[in-house]
Amino acid sequence: MNSISAYVSKHSKSSFAEMLKENNIEFYEKNLFPPGTVVNASETIEIIKALGGASVIPALATVLVQWLKNKSSRKIILQTKENEVIHLEGYSVKEIENILQKAKNLTVIQTIPEKDL
Repeated sequence: MNSISAYVSKHSKSSFAEMLKENNIEFYEKNLFPPGTVVNASETIEIIKALGGASVIPALATVLVQWLKNKSSRKIILQTKENEVIHLEGYSVKEIENILQKAKNLTVIQTIPEKDL
């Protein structure tokens, strides 16, 4: 399957998943670790990159920029297939579209609970 894994922190999961749904980006949630395991990200969201031949990269780039916008407690770190690490803050939608072409996974972090933003 052609997908990008997004490792989401407990405070980022609901708002990030909601934005994916609002933008009709298909994904599914999966838990890679047994209950009680201490990990950086609470869950994994697997984002489907292509549906019926159509890429979701432009829509996903838009979601990433919007999710980060005006929230200093939010961070997205992308790892490429070549293991390069890129912090996506400050990039335009077009720049992120290009970066997503070589993405292996994302780490989606929100350090403050949604109710406190």
